[in-house]
Parts: sequence; C-alpha cells; structure tokens
Amino acid sequence: MADVPIDADRFGQDGVLVVPDLLDEAEIAALRARAEWVASGQAEHVATARLQVEPRVARGEEHADNYADSLRKMSHIAFCDEVFAAHARNEKILDVVEALLGPDLKLYQDQLFMKPPRVGSRQRYHQDAPLGFHIDPPDMVTCWAALDDATIDNGCLWMLPGTHCYGYIDQDEWHSYEEQALAGDLPAERPIELKAGDCSFHHGLILHSSRPNRSARRRRGYATHYVSARCRYTGNPEHNDALLVRGHSHEGCI
Repeated sequence: MADVPIDADRFGQDGVLVVPDLLDEAEIAALRARAEWVASGQAEHVATARLQVEPRVARGEEHADNYADSLRKMSHIAFCDEVFAAHARNEKILDVVEALLGPDLKLYQDQLFMKPPRVGSRQRYHQDAPLGFHIDPPDMVTCWAALDDATIDNGCLWMLPGTHCYGYIDQDEWHSYEEQALAGDLPAERPIELKAGDCSFHHGLILHSSRPNRSARRRRGYATHYVSARCRYTGNPEHNDALLVRGHSHEGCI
C-alpha cells in the first residue's frame, strides 16, 4: 500500500478524512485537460445526457461566459472515458479506500462537479447513499479529488462529522439541517478546504453540502463513489454496471 496517512479510527468517528497532496501535478493536469475537453462538448464518446447545466443558467436567470462554465457536473464519465477510468483505478486512492472499506472494491458512480465561477449553485445538505445507491449494507466511501483549490469563497464541501453514525436520515430532516445552515445556526458543520491535489474521503451516510461559488475562480472536484464488493445489490439487475477496481467479486453481491 502507498505511504499515505490513513486514520481509519478517526474516519469511523467522523465519517470524513483528508489526505493532502495525494495527487501530483501531472495527475491533476491530465484531469483538468480532460475535463476541459469533455466540457467543451467535443468528446463524442461522452453522451450529452451526462452533462448537466447549472439550473439558473438553464432557466435563463444567469449567463455563463462559455459552455464549460455553464455546467454543473458531468456524471458516469469513468465508465466511458479512459482518463477518468484510470483515475478511478489510481492505486493511491484505492489504498485509502481499502483501508476504510476492505480489500474488494467496486466503482459504483462518479461525478465531476464543475462549480463554475459566479453561477456555481449551492448543494443542499444530503446523504449520498439514499440517492440511487442500491446497496445493502451502505458500505460506501467517496473520494473527492480537488482539481482546483476548494475554499469557503468558491464553494468547498461542508460536512457534519459523525452524522454517518445515525444511519439513514429521513429526507425531511435533511431540510431541517439545511435551514439551520442557511440561518447560520449549525455550529457542528465544518468546511473541507482543499488545495489542488488534496483528496477528501467521506462515508456514504455523512450529511454534507456545498455553498455557491460567488468567486471568479472555478472549483472543480472529481468524486468517485466506491462500495464494498461484498454489498448486496438491491436495485434492478439490468442497471448494475459497477466496475471491479480492486480485489474480487462475490457471488450474490454487487
């Protein structure tokens, strides 16, 4: 395994950890270049349905300088693009995930959050696991790789440490946390500020959000969602395209 600091006990308590400088400059440059190309709309192998425009731009309430800066996110791109697929299999990332989930790992989903300058929207408080991740138990960890510096000003992630221990939280309660955050009355929340190349890892049940990007700078982050290959898949079998990225598959599991 790579020589990276992994405090699995702390992760068990908080549901989040940060590994500084996990990606080097060359790796970040490759991801940025590929993101620009795909976001330009010129990558024919990436369906336009995988590219989501910022809601206010789509409604005509805001204007972006170019198409790439109108995008909110790009989804499921590691399943069709070799550069993003290579990142999802990055041994340094998988070493951390293995320390948290165990040796047999599958990539369930991935999302490149563009968070463009000025128009990048807020993401409300939520848990990832209930949102289309059909696994039991919810043994899931997301690696969030910073392609740009992520700061409070340009919309970094915010976490509520320890909330993964509550299990599945009713979505009405998500709204309550969101209202508290908007009112500035959620002292437990913590910003996850990252430098480009840093990676944060969070549990699939931790409550988290992100603020709007009011700055003139991008805040791109590439999220790869990993699950234990020992989880039972509870969705439609025809829709199970999870990729084995380390270890072995198990009969009757995802």
